[in-house]
Amino acid sequence: MAADAPATLDFQSLANIRLSDEERISQSITNENAARAISALHKDGIVCLSNAVDPTHIQALHDRLEPEVEELRRRHDTYWNNNSDDGSPTGNMAQGPPLDPDLMFDDIWANGSALAVIASALGPNPRVNFVGGNTLLGDEKGAVRQNVHPDLTFNHGMIPFAYCANIYISDTNIENGSTELWLGSHRDCSYADQQPKVQIPGRPASRFAIKENLLEARRRFAPPIQPEIPKGSVVIRDLRLWHAGIPSQSPKPRIMLAFVHTAWWYECPTQVLFPESARALVEKWARQKHPAVYNSLFVPDGIEHPPFTPNFDSGNIAFRKLLPHVSEDG
Repeated sequence: MAADAPATLDFQSLANIRLSDEERISQSITNENAARAISALHKDGIVCLSNAVDPTHIQALHDRLEPEVEELRRRHDTYWNNNSDDGSPTGNMAQGPPLDPDLMFDDIWANGSALAVIASALGPNPRVNFVGGNTLLGDEKGAVRQNVHPDLTFNHGMIPFAYCANIYISDTNIENGSTELWLGSHRDCSYADQQPKVQIPGRPASRFAIKENLLEARRRFAPPIQPEIPKGSVVIRDLRLWHAGIPSQSPKPRIMLAFVHTAWWYECPTQVLFPESARALVEKWARQKHPAVYNSLFVPDGIEHPPFTPNFDSGNIAFRKLLPHVSEDG
């Protein structure tokens, strides 16, 4: 092997840590499983905790969310994650969890096992700044793949500062559009890796794709994967990790929820809207052993589909001054 050739990496599978029924029911995680999860997060930028959510809660949310898909598909204000080369549809639609307190289950909104891992990686009392979801439409004609991207559209740090906890409401595999993952890509990811902003008619200028030369260089020794993930799993992903949505070949939609956690010192300003009737739940989650501290804004009851507000930038001015200068033009 040439001296400058990259060594082949041996981590090309998603670490899937199956929690015991006792861990799931008690919303805890053993020291051994926590160590495995944190190691995977640092090495791969992602880890799957399977058997993390009560199956009856998963079914209840599936029964509520799947019938909404067609309605949201027709609405003019639905947000579409059409992060493709030319803005063509990808079939990825924003669909968050219901804001009915009867369906706001603790192990979905404040999963103790996942929060223990996230707090170990980010430090105590991380904040939750975003709640949403991603539904991939089934067998969407003409859908194209997303560009490979991190979930960051701004100059960002090169240390762990935010994780997304995806709750899988559907069994997920290659057929129904398992997300393409580039394991380990978070470790030296910077804003300079993204392509220059481009202007697509009718859309704001965007910069939401990794440069092709970096993709090809990494593909030679660490190609992407599309893992199988069982419903009831919580997948914790570093926001810096490269990934891409892939069209589904299944007739049924693939549903997963998303909760973004940021470090306490990061000071992300984004707020999560809650109905006033959920206040007691939100306050309870902030008091549990591994707390879910929501940057919450309470509004009168009646909200069903809050606006999509994925702003994960830091409000910590001192931290932002430490970031390297990166030109918006690439």
